[in-house]
Amino acid sequence: MIGPLVRGLAAALAGRGLAAETVGSHMVWAVNRAADGDDPVGAAMSPGLRQAVMCRPDEDGRLLWWWVWSGPTRDAPSEYEPLGPVTDVDTAADRIAAVLRLDGVAPEATK
Repeated sequence: MIGPLVRGLAAALAGRGLAAETVGSHMVWAVNRAADGDDPVGAAMSPGLRQAVMCRPDEDGRLLWWWVWSGPTRDAPSEYEPLGPVTDVDTAADRIAAVLRLDGVAPEATK
């Protein structure tokens, strides 16, 4: 059941101009490729234009999309923040794209 949802989110992100791949059966890795090219804003934001999102249940057993954030130290476990219900793929993709996009960012703001 989760596999099609994860693949659906990856496809929705690709439709928004992001590179997206599934990682295992529960995670999507989204990347704004501007960080990999010659775009000066993208280069300044690198590696910040990458985001992992996971599909997993909350404490009540509801399946949600979760932001996956690095822990506060190198040895700390990842931290998870709810992104939204797995059934709302479009809203999740819109939110992820909003975090990873470069629209309206002046190069000076990234220095």
